[in-house]
Order: sequence, then structure tokens, then C-alpha cells
Amino acid sequence: MTLIICAIKPEIKPFLEALENERIEECDSLDVHHGVINGANVMVVRCGAGLEKAAAATQALIEKFQISCMIMSGTAGGVDRELNIGDTIISEEMLYHEGKTALMQSDTSFTKDKLFKADENLLINIKKSIENDPLTQAVYFGRITSGSKFVTGKKFKTVAEKYNPLCVDMETAAVAHVCAINNIPFIAVRSVTDTPKKSGLLNFYKNVVLAANNSFVVVERLLKELETNNTCCL
Repeated sequence: MTLIICAIKPEIKPFLEALENERIEECDSLDVHHGVINGANVMVVRCGAGLEKAAAATQALIEKFQISCMIMSGTAGGVDRELNIGDTIISEEMLYHEGKTALMQSDTSFTKDKLFKADENLLINIKKSIENDPLTQAVYFGRITSGSKFVTGKKFKTVAEKYNPLCVDMETAAVAHVCAINNIPFIAVRSVTDTPKKSGLLNFYKNVVLAANNSFVVVERLLKELETNNTCCL
């Protein structure tokens, strides 16, 4: 079963609107929405904002359900100065950009890797889905970093100089970390709400619906590609 995980309500909303044959089940404090999108059987869950909530939700879901792969969909702050509002980043690699959590990346009791790699099969299929049905939005593949705080102003420059990501968020690395420990294939799709030139919560709230919908479109096409090819996630 494919699990789609989002952090906040605007990010999960387009998935719930597209979900057919919906059935809701509880997992701890989470509402798990079972249904069908583009012919694919999926579960859709909102984990809440932040590294801790994302990690806890991911582990709880893995323990309760037979998950074949996980896709995170949502929004992000664009770090690369070439990015524009609404552009979408697809993870190739993921890591933390803050002190205490970043230290875990070198602790082999958690994972052998200092960064987390997106699943190669999911990357191949998402690239095929875009080639077969080109998008109106710009899409980039690269690094996503995550931290416990919303990034604004000068912090963009600090993160860019130290980690060189395309974008930042508050959940992806935590979900990738738990998936790596549990050997669950994972990929993240994040669309830009704010940038170094247009930073801050006002820009986030102004653009969150646009970005969430752009991310949804990419994930929807990935699901269609997986269903067409009858690959491992379905």
C-alpha cells in the first residue's frame, strides 16, 4: 500500500478531494484516509507540522500498516535563488540542517548514512510521469533539508552556505530518517511558498494553496505512472 503523508491541512486537502471510496481509520491520534486516487489504492495522512510529529507519525503508521512505499507531499521554502513561487522540488537526497538533529546523521545506531536518499524506483517513475505528461510548473530534482523552525531572512543564506539545498521544510528529513531505518522506499515532493526574496509567514500563507496544489499534481501523476506500470508501491 502506498502512504501519502502531508504535514498541514492545505497540503492534504487536494488529496482528500481526489480520494474515491474513502474510508477513515484511526492510528493513535491520526486519521488514516483509505481510498483510491488515479486507480491506485492509497492511504492519506496528515501528520502535523514539525520534525517530532512527522517522525512519530511515520513510525506509528509503519508499525500498524503494510506500507510498500511512502510519498511526502507539501510545501517548502525555496533556498536556491533561481526558484520561484510555485516551483516544485523532488527529493534526491535529504538531511537535517540543524544542530542536534543533524548529529543523528553520523550515529550509525540510527542509520549508516549521513544523508537520506530518495528511492531510485520512485525517482525513475516520477521522471517518467513528467516526461509523459509535461507540467506547466517548473520542476527540479535535488536536495531538501529540514529543521525545527520556519526559515526566514538571513537564515536562508546560512542554510544555503552550509548545506546547499534547493529548499527547506520542517518534516521531510524526519520522515526519510524513519523510512530509512525501516527500509521503506520514500520520496518527497515539495512546492515553494516563499523564497529569500519573498520570505516570511505572510508569503507562506499567501502561496500555500498554490504550492500545495502544485505538489499534489506531481504526486497524482506519479501514482498514475505506478499504477500503469504495476510497480512495487501498489
